[in-house]
Amino acid sequence: MALQAIDARRLSQMLVFVAGEIARREAELNALDAAAGDGDHGITMRIGFEAIRERLGQLDPATPVDAILRESGNAFLGGTGGAIGVVMGKMLMAGGKALQGVQEIRAPEFLLLLNSWETSVSATGKVKPGDRTILDAIHGAASALTASDATKKDLDVVVDLSAAAAQEAARSTADMLCRVGRASRLGTRVLGHPDPGATSFAIMLRAMHDWITSPTALDTQL
Repeated sequence: MALQAIDARRLSQMLVFVAGEIARREAELNALDAAAGDGDHGITMRIGFEAIRERLGQLDPATPVDAILRESGNAFLGGTGGAIGVVMGKMLMAGGKALQGVQEIRAPEFLLLLNSWETSVSATGKVKPGDRTILDAIHGAASALTASDATKKDLDVVVDLSAAAAQEAARSTADMLCRVGRASRLGTRVLGHPDPGATSFAIMLRAMHDWITSPTALDTQL
């Protein structure tokens, strides 16, 4: 049976599960990045989530939800370099701030989390939807939940819906020109290749859903 609420302990387990999926998809993400960048996006994401896994394993079992997100963001930021390290680190920390005092993540809190991530990434990266960045996937996920009145749905349904929307949004970036960063100088060369940041975020949300709905995954060890 799928979980309908994620407490602090489960949140840590879910992030570790996501770390494993990011590591599994590293080569794919590197290949996407090679079309418009240095080809190391998958490496950076793996290193960042490995840093999260290590930090979570050091925390007191009583660490609350908001602190887990803040610590995860600090770990990602401290363990990586480049723009995505800053964006992801600050994004996770913003989620902690948004969920301050929250004991469990249910559908309303998950939407709040996505909205905080969208606001953070937009401000940190100085980007907007359509710029061909990770923000496109985040915006797609958050918009889908808002349009579907997600706060009245079960958590597994909400995360599934957001993951599907993020994946579709990530795919759509293959038809976009880069408007920010070094890749903006590549012009039409990026067409046909989904943005690696947007793809990473879609992978993250799908992994979250897989963890929520998998009895085996619920036993993920820190």
